[in-house]
Amino acid sequence: MSLFVRKRSAGLVVVATASILVTALAGCSSSSTPSSTGSSGSIKIALVLKPLDNTYFGAMAQGAQAEATKDGVSLTVVAADNVTDDSGQAAKLNALATEGYDCYIVNPTSQTNLLTGLAPISAAGTPIVNLDLPIDTSAAKSAGVNITTYVGTNNETAGQAGGKAMMNLLSKGDGVALIGGLVGDPGSNARLKGFTDAVNGTLTITQTVAADFDKAKAKSAAATILLANPNIKGFFTPSGDMALGIQQAVEEAGKKGQVAVIGIDGTQDQLKDIVAGGEPAAIEQFPYLMGAQSVQACIAAHSGKTIPTSVETPVLTVTKDNAQAALDAFPAPPSDFVVPNPFQ
Repeated sequence: MSLFVRKRSAGLVVVATASILVTALAGCSSSSTPSSTGSSGSIKIALVLKPLDNTYFGAMAQGAQAEATKDGVSLTVVAADNVTDDSGQAAKLNALATEGYDCYIVNPTSQTNLLTGLAPISAAGTPIVNLDLPIDTSAAKSAGVNITTYVGTNNETAGQAGGKAMMNLLSKGDGVALIGGLVGDPGSNARLKGFTDAVNGTLTITQTVAADFDKAKAKSAAATILLANPNIKGFFTPSGDMALGIQQAVEEAGKKGQVAVIGIDGTQDQLKDIVAGGEPAAIEQFPYLMGAQSVQACIAAHSGKTIPTSVETPVLTVTKDNAQAALDAFPAPPSDFVVPNPFQ
């Protein structure tokens, strides 16, 4: 799953067509009303997302749109104005709740902000697919909300992949600093835990600091750590944007190629940096694939199939060897990265 807070910026509210989806990924559209894509066939799906001017969530919409078009179903997309727009996103869901959709896919801004709107949807027996950020299970139960399935990255698994990649680059006993997101953020903490568990007994974690998912703050934190601990050999971060900031600090300290930086997300800029010889590795997760799988889940649920309660979207360790292929396919997975439809 993604980090729960990524980029605080004014948000795109809606995606209208495939071409606008591409624009959304560039943060250029500003449509303000819900719109539908795909066929006007028997299945109508509503997708409620975080802000689409963030390329991560925009890729989710793009993947969902591609799958909806492929399968000939109708897809309506609305989104929060920003990553903390709890009430605004909830209002958009509420506006769709009485429109007779056959399935609702929700990527909430918090673990509880959509529960009030989802309660009548669940009571009507309509499938609900929870995408990326998991809804709080105890709160959902109290609100009478039944989640049909969850689709997203396992954060600990992603962190473990980062740890394995770091161990391939460093020597036993080398020191690594962790630069996390917001203090207390579950996604960030799970990624840090996965990394820590993976390197335990092999690498030494010298310190852990928080940089609020902010590229500039991560750069500043890394610069401070490099000054205080010139023997540091690596940095791990749960955010792609922060990884880019840390890499800048490493290069400005004259330690490019001497200090490894690994971050999760595998953003387009991260992949470009790896191709250019900057960061040695990144852990790419696939919001595009998450969006596609969420539509697959809706179609399967609508057809009455028994589907798993949770689907873990796989991650890919990207290095210099496969970075160009990953970049060429972005935001979709590379052609040799085969993922079966778990809902068939």
